[in-house]
Amino acid sequence: MVSRRQRKQSQKSKYTAIASIAILVIGLALSLYGYYAEMAAPVSTGAANGRYFEFSLFWPKWRDVIFAGVPLLRSTVDKEAAVKVTPLVDSQQILRKAVLFLTNVDIKDRRSLMRAEIPILAIVKQTMPTISAASLPNFPKFDPKSVLSANKPLVGIYHTHTAESFVPSSGVSHRPGGQRGDIVQVGEAMAKRFEKNGVRALHSNTVHDFPSFMKAYGPSEITAKKMLADNPTIQMIFDIHRDADKRENSLATINGMAAARVTIVVAKGQPDLAQPYWQQNHAFAKLIDAKLNQHYPGLSRGIQVVEWRYNQHLHPRALLFEIGCQENSKEEAMRSAEMLADVLTEILSENQN
Repeated sequence: MVSRRQRKQSQKSKYTAIASIAILVIGLALSLYGYYAEMAAPVSTGAANGRYFEFSLFWPKWRDVIFAGVPLLRSTVDKEAAVKVTPLVDSQQILRKAVLFLTNVDIKDRRSLMRAEIPILAIVKQTMPTISAASLPNFPKFDPKSVLSANKPLVGIYHTHTAESFVPSSGVSHRPGGQRGDIVQVGEAMAKRFEKNGVRALHSNTVHDFPSFMKAYGPSEITAKKMLADNPTIQMIFDIHRDADKRENSLATINGMAAARVTIVVAKGQPDLAQPYWQQNHAFAKLIDAKLNQHYPGLSRGIQVVEWRYNQHLHPRALLFEIGCQENSKEEAMRSAEMLADVLTEILSENQN
């Protein structure tokens, strides 16, 4: 039988155990409350913006209870992931870097366009062949005695189709009834430019296309033959025409000025119309075309080789120039004729010996 004293001791032990468990539970609850109060506090500038920490207490999950009791376990398992910053892909930045890498030019820095030389263009410039009389095997050499002759004509100019005109200037494409058209003034401007450059030039304004426009090359051949026979020092002879085309195809801007484009016509002859000088004339045309492209890019429309003679069988440096078209103005054609005379003067000067 249990004594009264033993019963009291048993109750006391129960109370002690209950109290110990209660203390343990309360301690654990307070510990969890402090931990989660800290976790719930938002990161804020606090008093700087008038905001205060707010605490929220919620019932923890079993995982949180375990980690709260063992902090080291949380530090090894529940690590925050590193923040990865992904740069934005900007197409303009890619283009800018690509151009900068290839050309050393920053497209957002205008000054770099002036400072830098584009390597690709430099390579192209270096590989472009330089055309000169020496590089053309069929180039007809000038007569040094004639070139050095003082006050002797070196250039002959005439017009097979004397009536050709420019509509913006005269209102018609051809002057009627044997009248001289605007093309004659273009030839005159060319001759004057030669004289200004110290090269004497003969200019014929003889009408050849009246009464027959289609048969004009017969009379013009007579004029060219006589000019060459009377002036054996002539080193080059030109038949000046205008083309029949649209203005947009015959217009160039040279040094900020409108100019009529120039086509160089080379006649190679036919079986029944021998042209013994056509290869020499062709070589001469190539040099003129190269010089025009060098000094006045866009002025030349290139070389046109045709199966006819156009009086070019009379001389190894005889050519036909078509300066502009009927939709160009006379002033534009005269400006081109002067530039053409400058190029021809340079060729003559470079090949005196």
